[in-house]
Amino acid sequence: MRGLVEVPLQRDHTMLHPGNGPAALVLRPNFGPGLLNSGGVGGRGGESQGMRTVRRSLAARLASLALMCTGLAVVASGTGVRAAPTTPSAVPRLDHVFVIVLENEDFAATWNPAGPAKYLNSLVPKGAFADQYYAASHLSADNYMAMTSGQTPILPFQSDCQNYTVCELSEKLRPDGGRNIADQLEAAHKSWAAYMGSMAKPCLHPAPTDVSDPYSKGYATRHDPFVYYPSIVENQSRCDAHVRPYGELPPALSANHVPNYVFITPDTCDDGHDAPCADGRPGGLVTADAWLRANVPLILNSKAYKDRGALFITVDEASNQDVSGCCSTGVSATGLDGGGRIGLLMLSPLANAGHATDAYYSHNSLLRTIEDAFGITEHLNNAASPKEHSMADLFRR
Repeated sequence: MRGLVEVPLQRDHTMLHPGNGPAALVLRPNFGPGLLNSGGVGGRGGESQGMRTVRRSLAARLASLALMCTGLAVVASGTGVRAAPTTPSAVPRLDHVFVIVLENEDFAATWNPAGPAKYLNSLVPKGAFADQYYAASHLSADNYMAMTSGQTPILPFQSDCQNYTVCELSEKLRPDGGRNIADQLEAAHKSWAAYMGSMAKPCLHPAPTDVSDPYSKGYATRHDPFVYYPSIVENQSRCDAHVRPYGELPPALSANHVPNYVFITPDTCDDGHDAPCADGRPGGLVTADAWLRANVPLILNSKAYKDRGALFITVDEASNQDVSGCCSTGVSATGLDGGGRIGLLMLSPLANAGHATDAYYSHNSLLRTIEDAFGITEHLNNAASPKEHSMADLFRR
């Protein structure tokens, strides 16, 4: 892949629709976390009097904040709350989907056989590779939202939700109330779970008394998109049942008690974010690759994966210096920089193994691919954009 992958790969020079290529770069103001770092933050379970007070005190601020955040109260497509059903794509039916997200790595560092991610790169010839796959924006949280709801990045999430309540309330202000892949899956009678590294208890997120998000090392709230969606986080039993510590996944794989959709975020050491890690490990891609070596085989050897399963491995964003983008985000029309070129590997018994595509894709394309794979004709937000396409060319034809 442009000299980075040593094995021969079949490349697909797919014809692209206008506007799907690399976008013009757009400068945006550098809003630091401090802008959103005052006021209370949301807690777990039902609303206390303190939470109600916090919400009231933030209402006026959010109203003005909404004027600053393009797309806060409208869906990206501008056509309504939900996209109209579309004709199914060529993506085959999948019974199980696994998504693993690493952190903050440039394409050239991640997908380099001579670099530190040797195990990850050893998997490339066994799967199908999206060479021109881009993150939605910077920082982390907005990319996790794009992967799970196709939302256009807005300021609170671009600031990594230092004030948790601002982010959760911004979801409530949306016309769709923060509709997401979990809502879609349940409507389609599919099961789902999010497994989070170093999560101390299910559905963990900041409390109302937290001035800023206390979960930034180990388990990181900003890497767990499901605790920002009101339909999940404000339903305590639902959130507890589905947003779980990662340690529960390996035995579930062994017992073949695996949901249809599995979203995996390692902790901030194992995902490569921290370097070095608090426990003395080197962190970065060295530690992320070691985590993949220990955990990916558990998925690949599971019955769930072998029976019409697929594993997608990508990175949330490139380094902040890479603001390239494509497709429906990272373009001048949205006024946002992109999140950089990051690449994506899909492993599956149905994969076009050894194949690399030059078609332009993004996190929104991943969401659309998953929707199609589960027979969901509703495409959320930017997943419905004509500039986004399912990654059908990763599968055997």
